Amino acid sequence: MRSNRISFLLISAIFLNIGSLYGNYAFKKKVKDVCKSYRIPMESSQLTLDDDEVLLNMESGRNNFEMFMLVGFASAGQAIAHQKQMGLSNAYLPGSVRVIVAVPISKGDFNQFVAVCSSEMAISLADGDMDSSDFMQEIMNNMEIL
Repeated sequence: MRSNRISFLLISAIFLNIGSLYGNYAFKKKVKDVCKSYRIPMESSQLTLDDDEVLLNMESGRNNFEMFMLVGFASAGQAIAHQKQMGLSNAYLPGSVRVIVAVPISKGDFNQFVAVCSSEMAISLADGDMDSSDFMQEIMNNMEIL
């Protein structure tokens, strides 16, 4: 009798969390698909979905970190717009997007460029409402180099 109750509680907990797992899966899949279309490798482990911020960790080549920044923000913007468009109650809608791009400076050493923007700004980049050069100028003002 006791094991039946524990089993029921365990199964109930799993079913209650499936919706949020799907929302996170759909968000990550969208980001990975957009990055893949630009030939930028992205794994789920490089994405962190916090309560109010999505974090993308990327590693670029020496001379193309700006492209990685743009694609990172655009892919997150498309994923957020897709979540809004689906209109599900469990949609993942972060308030901001943080992209960290590791750029090699010598063998085994990296500089990390960290930039943050609002989700609305990332969506306007993804939709083409904001020019990429204007976007880069905007985020360069607050970019940190670690």
